[in-house]
Amino acid sequence: MVQCDYCGRDEYMPFRCKYCGGYFCSEHRLPEMHNCSGNYQFSRSTTGATGFTPTGYSYTPQSQPRTLGIFGKNELRDLGIGLAVIMLILLSGYWRQLLNSPVFLISALLIYGTAFLLHELAHKFMAQSLGYWAEFRINQQGIMITLLSLISPFKIIAPGAVMIGNIASWDHYGKISVAGPATNIGLGLLFLVVKMFTGDPMIWALATVGTSINASLALFNLIPFGVFDGAKIIKWNKYVWGAAVLAAGILYLL
Repeated sequence: MVQCDYCGRDEYMPFRCKYCGGYFCSEHRLPEMHNCSGNYQFSRSTTGATGFTPTGYSYTPQSQPRTLGIFGKNELRDLGIGLAVIMLILLSGYWRQLLNSPVFLISALLIYGTAFLLHELAHKFMAQSLGYWAEFRINQQGIMITLLSLISPFKIIAPGAVMIGNIASWDHYGKISVAGPATNIGLGLLFLVVKMFTGDPMIWALATVGTSINASLALFNLIPFGVFDGAKIIKWNKYVWGAAVLAAGILYLL
């Protein structure tokens, strides 16, 4: 437990002010709420107390045990369930490959799973680097919709999302949101480089899968409406959103 530097209340998941470096409870996390002594200029356009309303997945974290100090009590379980569900979706469309080339299919599943995990963890660790508590949580409705797409020609991958505790500004929201697609774009570029320089047909095919999956995942999450990452990024910085879409689109075409 850490005591709030302003009111002295014990806080299991304190917020660290980036201006003065102090640790505060959820009530006094904003600079104007703890008489911040740092280099802070009050702005009605950037703080949660002055009009910022998050869209999508934000919540008030509850005190609970952590795993390895950075994961919520059930977070690793939820990540495992989400990973299993999306693996099932991919397997439903390509199960015949298991008979023809099991090594290829298993490798493709691992690539897909890695793209999903690193996307979600990028959101989580970016949020935590900015001083927020963040954890991946499965969503029952999302899992049901994802499983129903097993019998549909259109696959929907939405088993859950990273929840962010008490997020305070669009600047932070945008940076956290772009971290996921940016990670997939980076992974896609790595697979593209492997594809360009390998002479092994199997590795070339898997690199193609890796490039395509990561580019597709980035483009899907950059959709600029609803609870998608793109809706938050474009509201934060339309130029960053445009650059991300352009990079992911070129990667997909390549």
